[in-house]
Amino acid sequence: MNVPTAPEPDPAPAADGTPLSVQLFTVEGSSYGPYVGIPLYVSWIPYAAQLFTRTTAEVIVADMHRDDCGIAAEFAADGTLTFTWTADHDGDGGTFAVQPDAHGRYEIGGLWAWDAWGDHVPHTAGQAAFARGAAEYRQADDSASLPTPLDSLYAQGREEAHRVSLRHDES
Repeated sequence: MNVPTAPEPDPAPAADGTPLSVQLFTVEGSSYGPYVGIPLYVSWIPYAAQLFTRTTAEVIVADMHRDDCGIAAEFAADGTLTFTWTADHDGDGGTFAVQPDAHGRYEIGGLWAWDAWGDHVPHTAGQAAFARGAAEYRQADDSASLPTPLDSLYAQGREEAHRVSLRHDES
């Protein structure tokens, strides 16, 4: 199955300043994700921060903990996401706290390289359905064309793309 990727980021934000185009990410060299996010830069680089919902941030943290990559993360009661890493990760070790924006989204990046999630990433049929739903979030819902449980994963991808983009319409 071809894995769709969202269009290149649109340099024109919504009236409230929110970037509009979602994109699918993975951690470089992994099969994690796809993580539905919004690039904060028109030409993003691998270590640039991307904007993610709390739901996606929780998945990123869970994947990171499974990977034993030398980075840990924890959400505080106030929603702050704090990353802690050892000297094994970067030679120094440290911490970095991310406050959610007014819409509960997190700017995550700088501690590992992002990659665009696509056909070059090993993936399951479920990941592909989720990715397709996210990439098609501005189109008619096509979940009925998919078998169970892929239809619900497609719907989850669409919903996550709508949440991170604050349901703004690019057209």
